[in-house]
Amino acid sequence: MRLIKQNFERDGSGFVTLFPEDPEDMWYAYNLIRPKDLLRASAIRRVTTESSTGSTSSTRVHTTLTIRVASLDFDPQSSQLHVSGRIAEETKFTKVGQYHTLDLELQRNFTLEKDGEEAWDSVARGTIKEACDPVKSADVWAIVMQEGLANLAVLTGARTVLRQRIEVSIPRKRGGRASDHDKGLERFFQTTLDTMLRQIDLTESKPILLASPGFTASSFQKFILDTAIRTGNKSLAAQKANLVVVHSSSGHLHSLNEVLQSPEVSARLKDTQYAREGKLMDDFMALLRKDDGRAWYGPNEVEKAVEKGAVGRGGGVLLISNALFRAQDVAIRRRWVGLADKVRDVEGGEVRTLSSEHESGKRLDGLGGIAAILTFPLDDLDDEEGVEIPNGNENDLQTIEMSLNSERTPLLTSVQVFPRRPRYRHSTLRRFCTVALSTTLLVAVALFLVPLSWLPHQDWNDGWDQGSQSCLHWSPPYPHKSWPASQGISFEELQKVLTDTPKEAKAREWSEYYASGPHLAGKNLTQALWTRERWQQFGIPDSNIVSYDVYINYPLGHRLALLESNTTNIEGDVSRQHYDVRYECTMEEDVLGKDPTTGLDNRVPTFHGYSASGDVTAQYVYVNFGTYWDFEDLVKANISLEGKIAIVKYGRGFRGLKVKRAQQLGMAGVVIYSDPQQDGEITEKNGYQAYPHGPARNPSSVQRGSVMFIDLAAGDPTTIGYPSKPGAPRQNASDVLPSIPSVPISYQDALPLLRSLNGYGPPASSFNEYWQGGGLDYRNVSYNVGPSPSSLKLRLVNQQEYVTTPLWNVIGIINGTLANEVVIIGNHRDAWIAGGAGDPNSGSAALNELVRSFGVALEKGWKPLRTIVFGSWDGEEYALIGSTEWVEEYLPWLSNAAVAYLNVDIATTGPIFHAAASPVLYKTIDEATALVQSPNQSVSGQTVRDTWDGYIGNLGSGSDFTAFQDYAGVPSMNLQFSGAPDSPVYHYHSNYDSFHWMDTYGDKDWHYHTTTTKIWALAAASLVESPIIPFNATTYAESLASYVKKVKDKASQVNFLDSKRRQVALHNLELAVGRLKNATLRFDHGASLLGEQIKHEDIPWWKWWQRVKLFLEVKKVNDGYKYLERQFLYEKGLDGRSWFKHVVYAPGRYTGYAGATFPGLIEAVEDKNGTAMEKWCNIIEERIDSATAWLSR
Repeated sequence: MRLIKQNFERDGSGFVTLFPEDPEDMWYAYNLIRPKDLLRASAIRRVTTESSTGSTSSTRVHTTLTIRVASLDFDPQSSQLHVSGRIAEETKFTKVGQYHTLDLELQRNFTLEKDGEEAWDSVARGTIKEACDPVKSADVWAIVMQEGLANLAVLTGARTVLRQRIEVSIPRKRGGRASDHDKGLERFFQTTLDTMLRQIDLTESKPILLASPGFTASSFQKFILDTAIRTGNKSLAAQKANLVVVHSSSGHLHSLNEVLQSPEVSARLKDTQYAREGKLMDDFMALLRKDDGRAWYGPNEVEKAVEKGAVGRGGGVLLISNALFRAQDVAIRRRWVGLADKVRDVEGGEVRTLSSEHESGKRLDGLGGIAAILTFPLDDLDDEEGVEIPNGNENDLQTIEMSLNSERTPLLTSVQVFPRRPRYRHSTLRRFCTVALSTTLLVAVALFLVPLSWLPHQDWNDGWDQGSQSCLHWSPPYPHKSWPASQGISFEELQKVLTDTPKEAKAREWSEYYASGPHLAGKNLTQALWTRERWQQFGIPDSNIVSYDVYINYPLGHRLALLESNTTNIEGDVSRQHYDVRYECTMEEDVLGKDPTTGLDNRVPTFHGYSASGDVTAQYVYVNFGTYWDFEDLVKANISLEGKIAIVKYGRGFRGLKVKRAQQLGMAGVVIYSDPQQDGEITEKNGYQAYPHGPARNPSSVQRGSVMFIDLAAGDPTTIGYPSKPGAPRQNASDVLPSIPSVPISYQDALPLLRSLNGYGPPASSFNEYWQGGGLDYRNVSYNVGPSPSSLKLRLVNQQEYVTTPLWNVIGIINGTLANEVVIIGNHRDAWIAGGAGDPNSGSAALNELVRSFGVALEKGWKPLRTIVFGSWDGEEYALIGSTEWVEEYLPWLSNAAVAYLNVDIATTGPIFHAAASPVLYKTIDEATALVQSPNQSVSGQTVRDTWDGYIGNLGSGSDFTAFQDYAGVPSMNLQFSGAPDSPVYHYHSNYDSFHWMDTYGDKDWHYHTTTTKIWALAAASLVESPIIPFNATTYAESLASYVKKVKDKASQVNFLDSKRRQVALHNLELAVGRLKNATLRFDHGASLLGEQIKHEDIPWWKWWQRVKLFLEVKKVNDGYKYLERQFLYEKGLDGRSWFKHVVYAPGRYTGYAGATFPGLIEAVEDKNGTAMEKWCNIIEERIDSATAWLSR
């Protein structure tokens, strides 16, 4: 922190201007700023203006605001400080009294003004002095570990921050099985080392403490150095001098205190703040154990000691936690500041303020936040609390001991020695009775507990601990009193709340907020804070922001021009060739007077996420939809592609794979446009007016989007496989990002380019059926392939800025009775444009209504059986970043606890319901849609199920379910309403995906928003409240059987591998699916019978063992369903794209969006690779057999 300016008045008021330079400075700012202070800092504010015609526009402006502080929110993990309050000084854009949240930023000044008596007290001034001390920060890394557990923490000048907790199961050493233990230990060490490399910057030479009981830390040190030698990692090898191995009593973080006391650590860290604080607490605890009256703690005791002058010159030390100085009540803060001032200025003692974020400060907080080392002993502080010693009473000893062993001296035990009492004359008889009665009691307890030995053997951990109490007849039924019914309100009442609460007006309100301005990934913190505040208002107080530092790009500039060569004669035979601009593409979308957000000054330019910067000039070729097979057709037709620029239509696959294939074939760049061919009946060609005057596509609309190769991985391309937290090491992303530039354009800009190809190269109609059609033929476009003549070239300029920037997920939690069974519900919040009323914010509005509905249920007394997690993801549009990073960070927990993930990306852009899901969730979707009235009824009373064709597709990629399903093995679903062939055209990723479009054409009555909310909420309620998870495993087996048949049909059409070997491999796969189906039939039948049993059977309390057996049977069935999907994960992943772990589902390698079934096997067949086909048949068979064994256990 740098002090820019300060001015303190005699009355204690004044101001200070500070310049935060590193994340640690935000901690000091958090301790400095208090409610009622005036804070002045830079801010981004949305400003709405109204023109003389009555139209309104919204812009985001940079300004400086002054607020009267009301509350602070500090995120210790990301070191982000959000300060909320009401505006205190009017500006051009704001009025006094408006509410605003300031986000203090690094490298930006802020001014803090305090007024009133004692505002800038000694503690506040001391905080400034400490914050501006250039040597305050001395980072040290520590790994406190034991076998299977490691805690990675960083110690800064003011805080101890746990950065990662690693838990790996290690088998115990048993006879003949020592190798399992060794392999588990090696896996644990490797996981810990990988985490350490992600978190610690090895270029900085700082101590790394390795602490453990026994030899775990020294073994880990040897593993680190051996790995460095084996891999040739010089940076890691150079850490040998920094690795300090010390002993600790355990692998838990609280052992860090004793680590810091060790001589080898103390020698290195003796001058650091946390070492000094730790030594002070150790000295205090040593005095406390000696019990010489010089160590006291607790607010009242310490204040009395100060009053008696015992904390003064000659060794008196006041230890006080800075948490006490953060009290919002001025009187309370004044109490502690006055006490500190008195000790320091009057008594001459020493005052030490301990950080509540260090282990020493946490120890002090456990003692009431305040303690004192006295200059002389005091023995009567407890007596003044009213403890009297009775006289002439045989209970004297007990009373005195209770007094001494008070809650303020828990470490002291009084031991009194008395002469032996006279022996009772009937002592032998009494001894006999005691033995007899004790034996009888032990036998009774044994008979009570023995039946547990034959009950089903289960793991009683992870949220089912309450089951251990339910085995006792006096305990409430497991897991709560109402089980198997819902708790608080009935399930039918819950369903009614979830269908009655969502309101069209509310959905419209939420949509209007989200779609009122730009909210690109990494640039929507205001929306994240607003979303969190709404959820908290809805009754979900446990709503927080989780941030990640991600690598993304933002547009700087672009150009696309059609150039025509001219030859100019200079002298005689000498000529010079130059190019004239034949057409300059606008690369802009028209501003529409009827649609306010299209004219925002800060609207997002047209660009591609993760596109490469470049400036290329070349001939160009029309490549249809740019699918893998379209390019193959061009290669077979001997169309020259290398060095050319591709003109591509959107559709039939993910845009990034169009760029990828063009790059693989040596093309120089890619231009992608939206052809009306994709718009069905609603086109200008068919007589419809263009938006905003009609439902057809606006000719200037441009589809933005990402071009990362999502067939290979999802998430931050520089941290594939691990979370992109601050300080995480970065990978080379060249394998998953394009190296050639690409730009999106409108069909209005594409027309001159396509017309210029007329007559050059074969027409598209001469190719196969996939090349037929085109929506611009009536505009004099013949769709010739080209290439363009050498005299006609395109100049493509693309300038992108790549940055590492935070993005923000909002996570809300409703804790259920079962902590280890979790249902996750999510939608992403970011958009490419100043709008996004369809994608994604129709889903965001629906999610807000869903959260509000569950909040109403909580208000009525409902308590969910299973835990619910809500996720508002950021960064989905670039590469599903927010959800993927969250899944990668919490993968161990999700693998243990997640039941299902329910996703809605786009809630509605039309009237046709679509669903895609894991087969175990088909029944859930079917039942939920049957409970909700359809907005487009042809017959009164029809439900969504009645008007829907019932088809449920496979999940591929392109939305936030990807990491859950394909990486973590969590059963997932995706729901949406989309357009019919005669629906108004939806302008995907265009400025015209606006609130005005939605309010006029998309869902003008907002019925589909609330319908989506109701289906989504009812599906979630079923998964959360059903005593037995409402999955159907047989549907999964039947789906696998159909996938095998598709593979057989495809393989029979391809001539490769010996037919007998192929038949054997596929036949074995069929047999494995058959075995699984038999197991699923038995399992589903057993689950159904168990469900009926718990519904109708009322077991009396005295048959408690039957209740325990029933509860454990329910847990066994639920575990069977919960972990079924995880059985299909293959740790090594798919060939060439190892991030995808699911052997049944993945995005198609040539489609990106569309889901492929048995992807490894299908790709082997497509490649005519017999070895790979047999390999994947074996892998899939093994995974299917694993699922069979799991259900049959």
